Amino acid sequence: MITRRQRILLFASREQLKMLLGADTILMDRTFSTCPTFPCIFGLLPNRLKTTYHFMFQELKSIATQMQLNFTPKSIMSDFEPALITIIAAEFVGATHSSCYFHFTQAVYRAIQRVGLSTSYNNDNDIKHSCRKVMALALLSEPIIEDTYDELLATMPIEIKHTLNDLLQYFQGQWFVKVPISQWCAHGFSMRTNNNAEAFHSRFNRRVQITHPNMWSFIKFLQGKENRFHHLRIQFYAGLGARPKQAKTIAIQRRIGNLGQRYYDGVISAMEYLDGLSYTVAKRKK
Repeated sequence: MITRRQRILLFASREQLKMLLGADTILMDRTFSTCPTFPCIFGLLPNRLKTTYHFMFQELKSIATQMQLNFTPKSIMSDFEPALITIIAAEFVGATHSSCYFHFTQAVYRAIQRVGLSTSYNNDNDIKHSCRKVMALALLSEPIIEDTYDELLATMPIEIKHTLNDLLQYFQGQWFVKVPISQWCAHGFSMRTNNNAEAFHSRFNRRVQITHPNMWSFIKFLQGKENRFHHLRIQFYAGLGARPKQAKTIAIQRRIGNLGQRYYDGVISAMEYLDGLSYTVAKRKK
């Protein structure tokens, strides 16, 4: 599909369009390892403006009408791009829109680097633990996040709070003011994160081989991806579901679930709940 007015190119077969436009859950920009996923559309957009995203969704809705389908997903997961968040809310009013925990922790870690805390984070366990508590806030249920954050600040040692001052200022401005809590709260979602995302894009870039490939090599690559989609689709409908979760992933999810149950049973406090969750925050590879 090519549209001259917005210089947008969308690549998809009819089978891919049918799967996307009829799906209850769509995952934008990334792939997720916790459910059977299929790359349905590859889009080349000239920018990240609201008008561009709006036009793209309108085109997809128009195609859905032509195919006698209703493009009305119930759940949408994306990253935290402001323009995309705004347009998704406007275009899919009845859908639940959330952003993945992976992107949330990545954003906080980039802020740690930006405010000059990388050395302290890597070498001071108390600083690292406090930072991970901040990251773990997204795993709490939405109603208790803000109060637990306030309690975290109230109980944080003065010297640590002073060291983390710039990070905490960023966190409050970004995640309590600019982005609503409902957008980044990952509590209760079976798909909290997309650790498989980076692997997918790494494979994508490796196979395309160069940063700006010519259009013909790019199209050839996409044809290969469509062929793989076709085979995956056949396997899925034959009863072969998602690949099994790794033992480590299962253990982390079980730990998160157990901590939540203990909190709701009144066995542990909100701060103990947060402290336990902080140990589930993924360690960065060196």
